[in-house]
Amino acid sequence: MHHGAISHTPIQTAYGCLFCLTGREQQLAAGINQANVGIRATAVHQIKRFTKRGVTVPREEIVLKGYVLFEAPVQCPVQELLPLGETASVLYYTDGAWQLYGEDEAYARWVFKYGGVIRMSRAHRTGDHITIIDGPLKDMEKRIVRMDRRNRSGQVSVTFGGKAFKFWLGYELIEECGPYAQALASCGE
Repeated sequence: MHHGAISHTPIQTAYGCLFCLTGREQQLAAGINQANVGIRATAVHQIKRFTKRGVTVPREEIVLKGYVLFEAPVQCPVQELLPLGETASVLYYTDGAWQLYGEDEAYARWVFKYGGVIRMSRAHRTGDHITIIDGPLKDMEKRIVRMDRRNRSGQVSVTFGGKAFKFWLGYELIEECGPYAQALASCGE
């Protein structure tokens, strides 16, 4: 390194949470994303299956009603995040920190890993046994409290902000390999 060279240190990322009126989550997240470069905000959605008159269709639903998660530089002045006229507040720990830590941070990282939309996982069925092979439910295997094979979903328990939240995550069954294809590395080869 020679004199005059600028040292580039990586910006540390932190996760935070905002509280807003229920039903305003998407608008708040969109406003923050539009007004703040380098900050990502999301209302946590999940894709759920609903059956109506024998027809099953996917639908998006808010998981944490009244909350918006955001990803920002550690030193971000979070009080400046909110778009003008927006009724919401940044949540702080009792020590005054807005940066999530522990289980709260782990949950936020998991949400952002999936871009804020928790999609269906994929699973194989062998007899009565369901094996989750990938997706959000696979990440939460240790937190599964119930399985519902009929509706193809698993209920997970997550602690966020000191409260336990239980919600169902769906999975889709992937076709099993046939007896001849099992000798190959994967189906379709």
